[in-house]
Amino acid sequence: MDEQLDTLLRFIDDQRQRQAPHFPTVPFPKVLSFMGTTSLAGTHAAVGVNRVLGLEAVGERELRVRLTGGLPRPPGPGENVTVMLVVPDRFQGFQVKTRPVGLDGASGDAVEQSADGVVVRGSQIYTVHHSPYTMKFFERIPHDEVLATVGKVPFALVAVGETANLSPRFIFHQEARMGRPVLFHGDGLALKTYMNLKSNRQEVRLVVDLDTFAGFALKGTVEEFQAQQYPEIYERICQGFASGNWGKPSRVFRHATDTWQPIAPA
Repeated sequence: MDEQLDTLLRFIDDQRQRQAPHFPTVPFPKVLSFMGTTSLAGTHAAVGVNRVLGLEAVGERELRVRLTGGLPRPPGPGENVTVMLVVPDRFQGFQVKTRPVGLDGASGDAVEQSADGVVVRGSQIYTVHHSPYTMKFFERIPHDEVLATVGKVPFALVAVGETANLSPRFIFHQEARMGRPVLFHGDGLALKTYMNLKSNRQEVRLVVDLDTFAGFALKGTVEEFQAQQYPEIYERICQGFASGNWGKPSRVFRHATDTWQPIAPA
């Protein structure tokens, strides 16, 4: 097996053990990962990991997230920046999203440079729950709730793209096929990630150590599959769902990786 591929698969295997204490109520072997998607066909979201310097509510409509370093790349016209802040052990978190950048390409309403990094100006906040029922959407989430839940998290995941979205998923099986990593997961509801995948199947999957947020970004394509195509893997996913008392998955997916690279907090 290729040395780089072997390193990646061993890292995922190691995370299965390292992450287990975070999820005692879901005893089935699994690895928490994060799907980075965008709605523009043929493109991948640009993703990164940053240290969080602080959160600041500005009025009732804006939540500013101060991050070290820079964004994976500047957002272009029509693109937005999404910041995910999670407390894995509590199955809680939020996506903080900026407004889309205007056609003139001016990103001042979305991001600002600061002396020690970048400030992301969030205008929408969505709740995140890493189970099959990953997100619920609200018209307005109180900033106090966000600050109380994730105000002290040390790291954030960041994505840039058209309708950029970050969404947690448990990997219940991974393997190498024709020299490429393949990851398998299930879904319960057709939410934002699925809407992006309907128009664009390109995905970047982040698999990181939940204590250091260092790991790998796997760029590839995600496709829905039928139970009869991979019956043993489908059964593993169903067993994983059952261990979390989530019933059965409504859809199951495979991510076929084309390229991957290490990722760590900026």
